[in-house]
Amino acid sequence: MKRKGLDEAEQDTTRRPGESFLQRVHRRKSEARIVPPEPVAAPATGADAAVGADDLPVVHEPTDQDMPPLASLTADSDYSGFLSSKVSEALRRAALRKLFHGAQFNVIDEMDDYAEDFSTFTALGDFITSDMRHMLEVEARKQAEAAKRALLDEPEPDLDDSQPQTAQEGVEESAGPQPEDATVALPRQPQET
Repeated sequence: MKRKGLDEAEQDTTRRPGESFLQRVHRRKSEARIVPPEPVAAPATGADAAVGADDLPVVHEPTDQDMPPLASLTADSDYSGFLSSKVSEALRRAALRKLFHGAQFNVIDEMDDYAEDFSTFTALGDFITSDMRHMLEVEARKQAEAAKRALLDEPEPDLDDSQPQTAQEGVEESAGPQPEDATVALPRQPQET
């Protein structure tokens, strides 16, 4: 079987007898990781070294005294000198503050969810949402239940010991026929004022 992109000579050298597909893949990856070391150039002799050192430019890192005044900086100014290691941290921060407070960086991303001012909003007016309606219904039910409990929990009037306090107790006390003038205490209804 011939694969695309490989000639027959390359196919023969990549497959070893008795080697499975996974073994071959592992072997080839391992071989690809091994990089032959690059030959190291011989150190230059005294005459060659002197010429090489003179050819290199001398890099002068700017200091605080070499930097332009902050008032003269604009959006088009070169701020790279302020990032030098010899520039003081305070001057670097002041320059970067001036750069990032410029108009090109003072743009609010419209996709930012928190960029808007949510402290003020327009009132709903007379519009009642379904959540508001549900809250009102729940509150009305709670108040109705509280009123019903208040009616049931209202203390009963003081009765004489001779009279039974409830109709059921009166029935239990007398097993025989009751006289017609027997009084049964009922819960007192609230009086309207």
